[in-house]
Amino acid sequence: MSESRKASGWMAGGLRTRFVPKSRMRTGLSSMSPWLDLVLLFFFFLFVESRIVLRPGVIVELPTAEFEEGISGGMIAVVLALESPEGRSEVVFFDDEPYAADDEKRMAELKQALDRYHSDHNDTALTIYADKTIEHGTVSGLVRMARDIGLDRVNMGVGVGESAE
Repeated sequence: MSESRKASGWMAGGLRTRFVPKSRMRTGLSSMSPWLDLVLLFFFFLFVESRIVLRPGVIVELPTAEFEEGISGGMIAVVLALESPEGRSEVVFFDDEPYAADDEKRMAELKQALDRYHSDHNDTALTIYADKTIEHGTVSGLVRMARDIGLDRVNMGVGVGESAE
């Protein structure tokens, strides 16, 4: 052996294989710590990611009310105001189909669709979700249409859990 590899009678390579420390750092709970950190980071990213994901859709500013009554499900009509270069128009969405509120032919088709849905599902109520900017005449026309086809109730959808303005 060379003289440089010896350190006071011991070989440096052999010293490392024979030395066993009395305390080990990775025993008990401290050995789980990196895995626990990894799991916590994973749940944190899942929590944050679920709030960051953008969902496609249209923002509807419903009027607010202090009450939370009414029925859920069934016949639902959503009325939105659309701005375009030609001017402002209102559209009624029912059963994933748009109906222009200013077109009498489309409103007659909406009445037929409401009547078909009413006879097929035996629903007795229509819930209307109308944006804050919708004219009163459009909403009252929908109420009149619902009464004409024989619906017992017409409910107005409001923003739930918000205070009245």
